[in-house]
Amino acid sequence: MQPKTQKTEELEATFTELVKIWHKETDYYSFTDKVVSHPAYRQIIEMGQSALPLIFREMEQYGGEWFEALRILTGANPFREEMRDKYDARVKAWLEWAREQGYQW
Repeated sequence: MQPKTQKTEELEATFTELVKIWHKETDYYSFTDKVVSHPAYRQIIEMGQSALPLIFREMEQYGGEWFEALRILTGANPFREEMRDKYDARVKAWLEWAREQGYQW
């Protein structure tokens, strides 16, 4: 594992703060569209591919509706259609895909 730079620490701090805001303001929503259109979620996407390891770590540890952000940031969609309504299978598919692509978190 490489030592963290100040830029990495700032990125992680920004990500963590945005995730807190996002959860606080959307965890009670039942519509995914409202969850993924929240400004904090959109700001995380705007962080670009540098946010991917942070998203994968967050997804592995706590779950969350990260599928839209991952699709936008990677252009990938590693789960099959029959997994559409199976949250745990979708998470597993994304994390396996990330490891196969060499992401570390």
